[in-house]
Amino acid sequence: MLKKITFLSFVLGVLFLLNTDSQAQSQDFSMTNNTGMTLIDVYLSPSASDNWGSDVIPGDLILDGETFNFTFTGFDKDNCMWDIKFTAEDGVSYTMTGVDLCAITTITLTKD
Repeated sequence: MLKKITFLSFVLGVLFLLNTDSQAQSQDFSMTNNTGMTLIDVYLSPSASDNWGSDVIPGDLILDGETFNFTFTGFDKDNCMWDIKFTAEDGVSYTMTGVDLCAITTITLTKD
């Protein structure tokens, strides 16, 4: 009986880990600031959400023409469409909507 309980606990644990692993994952991205401005923050959010995630800029700001790499830990291959909000040094925010993060690993930020 103890062997059955131990085996069942093991199987349930493996199923839990597989289920958790299939949801949020990590994905490496390269992001280039091609806005003509210095940016002070960049946020990602699923297109269907009203909430922005954490700032993904690794330092305090990103200069125009600069590229930085980051690992996005909220990536979900079942939810590919994301919005990107970035704020310039003068406080003006811009938004790129419907960015397919499943299809790309390089993101170029523009004002248009």
